This record gives sequence, C-alpha cells and structure tokens, in this order.
Amino acid sequence: MKKIHNLLIIISVTLLYFSCNKQYDDPPVNQVPIGDIILISDLKDMFTGLPTVIDSSYSIYGNITTEETNGNFYKEAFMQDNSGAGIKLEFKASGGLYIGDSIRINVQGITMKDDDGLMVLENIDLDQQVVKIATEKFVVPNETTISQLSINEDQSTLIKLNNVEFSDTGNTYADAINLSSWQDFYIKDCNSVDPVEVRTSGYANFASDTVPTGNGSIVGIFTVYRGDKQLIIRDINEVQMDSSRCNSGGGDILYKDFDDGSLTSGGWKTFWSGTNPNIGEWEILFGNIAKASNYSNFNNSACESWLVSPNIDLNSAIAPYLIFDNDTRYNGPQLELWISSNYDGVSNPDVQGNWLELTSFVPNWDPDSNDWGFVSSGNIDLTQFISSSVTIAYKYIGTDSDGATWEVDNIIIRE
Repeated sequence: MKKIHNLLIIISVTLLYFSCNKQYDDPPVNQVPIGDIILISDLKDMFTGLPTVIDSSYSIYGNITTEETNGNFYKEAFMQDNSGAGIKLEFKASGGLYIGDSIRINVQGITMKDDDGLMVLENIDLDQQVVKIATEKFVVPNETTISQLSINEDQSTLIKLNNVEFSDTGNTYADAINLSSWQDFYIKDCNSVDPVEVRTSGYANFASDTVPTGNGSIVGIFTVYRGDKQLIIRDINEVQMDSSRCNSGGGDILYKDFDDGSLTSGGWKTFWSGTNPNIGEWEILFGNIAKASNYSNFNNSACESWLVSPNIDLNSAIAPYLIFDNDTRYNGPQLELWISSNYDGVSNPDVQGNWLELTSFVPNWDPDSNDWGFVSSGNIDLTQFISSSVTIAYKYIGTDSDGATWEVDNIIIRE
C-alpha cells in the first residue's frame, strides 16, 4: 500500500508540473498591411470633391491630438503628421486612442469626404486598420493669430491663440443638464473682432463651467464649418484667460459690447417709428447682443429704428477706425451705418443733425447664408471725420412685406 501511495504522489506531482508549464498558443497578431506610405496632405490632394472610398493600399502616419475622455469628442479623433497637416478621423466604435499616441492607419476601404468644408476619414475600424506604434508623442500646438489662420492649411491641427477673449461671457460653455449638442461662443483678439466660434458638447465634462471673462490664451483643434473658423477645446485647463480684457485700459475710444444687458448704457440711445407698436425696435438678445427685427406673429410691420452712439471726441486721434460684429438672416433691407459731426445727442436723428451714410464703406456685411454666425465688419476708416463730436448710428428699416433680422455686437472705435 505504501508503494502505491508513493506512486500516486509521483504521478500527481508530474501532472501538476506539466499543467503549470503548459504552453498556450499566442493570440493571432493583427497584421495591418502597410502598402504605400503617404503624407496626410497627399491623401487630401486625392480628394475629388465627392465622398470617395479609397481603393488603394496606403498608410498614413501621425500623432493623435484628441481623446474621448473629456466628453467633447465621441467616436472621433484628430491626427497630425510630421509635416504639420491634420485630418479628422471618425471610427466605427468608441475608445482606444489617446493624446500622444503615435499611429499608422491603412486607409484602404475608408471613405474620404468633405463635411461642410472639413476633410474627414470615416468608417475607420480601430482593430483592423489602426496600429499603435508609440505613446506620449505629444504634438506642440502651433501658436498663431486669428487673422493668420488658414481654412485649408490649418484645419484639423492643434493651435494656440494668445491675447484672445470670449465676446460673450457669464454663461456656461454648454447645457450640461439637457445635454444639448452644442452651445456656440466666439473668441476675438485685441487687434480685430474677427471671431472664431468655440463649439462645446453638452456631454463635455466642463460643459457647466462658466466662460471666462478675462483675456489670455486658448489651445484647441481648429476646424471649419461652411467657411467659418471654429475651435474645439480638448482640455479645459488649456483655456487660460486671467488677464485684463482688451477694453480695460487698452486705449479704445469707444467700446460697446452689450454684455451688461443694456442698449442705452454708456450714453447710447434708440429711436423708433412704425405701424405696429414696438415691432422693429432694437432689443437685447440672449442678454448681450443688439437685435432688430420687424417680424412678429407671422407678419412683417413697416418700421424705422435707430441705434445711436454717444458723441465721441476724436480730436486726439490720428487714424481712428470703426469695427463691429454683424449677423443677418431673412430677406429685407440692408442695415445702414451713418455718421454725423453735429448731432445734438438727444434728438431723433431723422430730424436733427447732418448725417452721412457709410453703409457702402463697410468692408464686410454678413450675407444671408441661412445660418447664424457673426462676421467682422473690417476696419472702417474715420480719419476724415476727426472732430470734437462724432456720432455713429445704425438704422434698421422694415416694410410690411419683408424685413431681415440684424444683430450687432462689439462696436469699437480705436486707432
């Protein structure tokens, strides 16, 4: 019995040894073909204008500049190669790539399309078409200015804008309660009010944060929508705006941004006449934008409505200019810009003061492009109007048959 017992022990130990050292088959390695290696810019050059399925075996290399962890991106990422070109990637499934990942994508079978001006690669299979090569290969943002941004060359790249500020403050980046898809804000710099739209998802982990009131820097992904410049924040810590705003001791001769919710603060005045009481008067929209519209209850009403600045002393100026944001929709008369050097500051401009129309001298009036979005007027030279008392005014006109909606913001005279 003792021999049998010892034999059973030997057999058990032997089985245990072989069990612990059993060699399992390695899982199959996903071999993503390489094909021809090309740059992102080369791939974009192949685009014909219509959604195209890439039928050749090409690989592009680059580094990931966004990730889904903050909620502002979903089933998508942006990548940038060593040449500086960037492109948006849309995946079949979520997750797996992070900022700083160096990857290779075989683009055969992927669809390349133009999404309202932004080049996109869609239907990418992360498991079958993407190879992660390294991590922590971080892209340094390109420091540039709003005016230098190129819609074609800089789109989908990581950028940094300095000396910028939000045009509208006091609200949160998005609606984190109702998870609204996007809340739009605009940033501008101190040299121009040419705005860049900042887009934020209601799912972003900073959606409930309040937009900063100061001036500073912002880092994000530069994108394009129907010709408009846009920026998407990838990390709220990359928004650093703690300095004084442009108009805080910055030398602006006139600054009116309506952020206090008032049309008439700072000596501004409004005048109205019309066929339907109060229809067509200037009013405050969203608490911080001046708006005029003559449409109510499915009807237009004839009206004339003035928004008039205080008298401005330009005697010490050398080369003053006016600049403002404007936006319009719907058919109707053009918003008019007027200037006077002898307005008394209190009377209806229809009956007092000699006024000169500057409407045709405004470089950029927003066209009715069936969407909302401010454009900068560009600089309107006021040098020939230098005097001790200058007044500017916006004149809105509507008829019984039509009338556009006009919005105005960030009215500035500086030199």
